[in-house]
This record gives sequence, structure tokens and C-alpha cells, in this order.
Amino acid sequence: MGLSKIYNLYKASKASKTISGVKPFSKTGAKSVSSWKDTVSVKKFTDSLKEAGDQITGRLKKTAAGLEKLNTTLKKQKKILDD
Repeated sequence: MGLSKIYNLYKASKASKTISGVKPFSKTGAKSVSSWKDTVSVKKFTDSLKEAGDQITGRLKKTAAGLEKLNTTLKKQKKILDD
């Protein structure tokens, strides 16, 4: 082995390694790409469920208020008819 070949091997071992590309299903940080996608889809799903629940709760409150008004009106009408 010549000195130039030894020097080139030494230089290559000391060089910093750069990322040339990311393979599918490879690790990015601590999680795989598929786990990132799963996390995002679960978050979107839970957010949409929360929004739907809030809409239903709002509608129920409005309905309950309307029924309460109807109940008081019916009580007044019954009182008028009984007198």
C-alpha cells in the first residue's frame, strides 16, 4: 500500500458524513415516517370529533332553552284555562 492510498483512507475516515437522502420507512429523529403520518391522522380525527361534539352540545343547549320556554308558555296557558 502506498502512502497516498493510506492518506486517502485516513482522510475519508475523518471526513464528516452527510445525508444524501432519506429512504422510505427510515427513521427521522426518534420516529419513523409512518408513525409521523399516523400521529397527524389521529390528531385530525380527534380534532374533527371535538368540533362535532361542540356543535352537538350547542344545538342541545339551544333546544333545551326552547323547550324551557315552551314549558313555561304551556303552564301559563293551563293556568289561564283552569281559572
